[in-house]
Parts: sequence; C-alpha cells; structure tokens
Amino acid sequence: MNVRISQERIEFQSLDQPIAGVLFLPGDQGLFPALVISHGYMDFKENYFELCGYLAQRGIASLVMDMHGHGESGGERYHIHLDEWIADIQAALDTLQAHPSIEPECLGAFGLSSGGTAVLEAALVDPRIRAVITLDATVRPLLSVPERIGMGFLSTLGRIKRFLTGRDLRISLVREVGKVEAAHDPEVNEQWRSNPRVVEMWSSFPFPGSEASVDVDTLTRIHRIAVPTLVLHGEQDRVDSPQTAHVLFDALTCPKELHIIEGNGHLGHLDRNRDMVMDLTAGWALSRLKSSCRPPGECACGSSRKRSME
Repeated sequence: MNVRISQERIEFQSLDQPIAGVLFLPGDQGLFPALVISHGYMDFKENYFELCGYLAQRGIASLVMDMHGHGESGGERYHIHLDEWIADIQAALDTLQAHPSIEPECLGAFGLSSGGTAVLEAALVDPRIRAVITLDATVRPLLSVPERIGMGFLSTLGRIKRFLTGRDLRISLVREVGKVEAAHDPEVNEQWRSNPRVVEMWSSFPFPGSEASVDVDTLTRIHRIAVPTLVLHGEQDRVDSPQTAHVLFDALTCPKELHIIEGNGHLGHLDRNRDMVMDLTAGWALSRLKSSCRPPGECACGSSRKRSME
C-alpha cells in the first residue's frame, strides 16, 4: 500500500505555553481517526515521525508534539509535570477536533514511557480519548530506595538554589546515560545516545523538575480507565522491566490486550522490532476507532495477554 502522506506543522497553546507539533494525514480526502502521540521524558517529536508515517499509510492521522519543556515547545526546559503533560494532550485533542480532516469522535492516544503515563492519566479525565496505546509505560516508581533518597537530596539542593538564585540545579548525566541500554539493538542504542539533541538534554538534567519521570503512582488509578487499552512492552527493556507491563495489564479493568515484544528494549518504536510495534498500534487504532466510535464502555471486546515473538 502506497498512500500519499501530508504533514502540517501546527502550534497551539497549553497552559499559556506554545506547543509545537506535526500533524500527519493520509492523502485521501475524507475524515480520519487520529492518535495524539506523546513522547517520553528527555525526548522529542522527531523520534516518532516513522511511526506517524506508518499510521498515515494505514489511514490513521496522528498529531505528534513536543511536550511541555521539550523540543520546540515552551515550558521549563526538561521539566516534567504530569498535570502539564495532561493539559498538552487535551489541547492536542482540541486541535484535532477542530481540524477539517479529522473525525472528531474517533480520537485516541499513544504514549511512550512517561508519555505512556501521561496518556493513561489523560484517559482518566478526558472522555474524548476512545482508545489508548502504551509503549514501555511508567506506572510505578522506578528507583531503588537509595536512588530515591539521592534524588530527593539533589531536589532539595535544587530548591534551595532556586530560592537563592532563581535558577535550577542542573547536572550532566551524559556519562551515566551512556551506560544505559535504552534500545536492545546496539546500533539503535548508539545512534540514540550519540544524538546531539539527546546529549544536550542529558547535559542539563534539572533538580527539581525530573521527579515525575521516575516517582509515579499511576498504577493506583488505572482500574478506572474505561476505554480499550493496548499495552506494549519490550522483553529486553532495561529501563523499566516488562514485569511493569504485566502489573499494568492486570490492574486494568477495561477491554485490553498485552504484547511483550522480544528483541525490543525501552525504545520500542525505534528498536529492532519497531515494525511490530507500529503494526500493533495501527491495528488497535483501526479496530477501536475507525470501525465504531462509540461512547467509552460500549465496546464489547474482551481481554487477551500475548507474547509477540521476534
């Protein structure tokens, strides 16, 4: 299938800050279902262009944006506050509903890592989200007790510095991040950690402002999500164990499906088996959005737990 794809650069407001995004559209005329794409912490929208292009080839529009504090968007640089990211997703939904090529009742959300946290939280408060896809989502605390104590100490120092100088405490974690296996494919991992934009971000890690990327209690609320939710996670995820995906899946009470994808790490949309991630994402969006856009809770689908092989 070779569908002509169009891209539109879009800017909208979220909490009085400009949010930069790109809307990918199938070239055919008509109304299309759409996904809001939320990247992870210390990430940017361009890393999702391949996914968005694939979705457009399958007849699904997508709006990928730089979240608050990231990329070309406004906000405190490299801070993450879930209330801001939820507001970004809701503002993106407003933008999609106002677009002449989007079916306003057929909207879903996709998120990676902390972006997965954000789309789950957004689905709890915004009924316009009719389907959710998470990839390596963070739903529970990531750090060990000593690591949490250390982060708390640095955040306290940062608050003191901010009080005295008006500026954050910024620490370079480039060396530490270089040791992390973000992607299971060594080539993809090296491309990621050597990317100048990635190096720039991790050279300016903020204290406070980063806690919400690792100190998460979303798991306590997700049983209230009513819309169909697809949980994707890499079998070789060294950042957040695939056990997190099983815990997330078990806590969900909505129509749901789980795929643990062998050969993928934490960056499943870029990793060795990204084609499988893209195919599963498109299939879920098509079946849950395009075929019938009904109010949350009316889907008659069941649940399934699967292991996707390499």
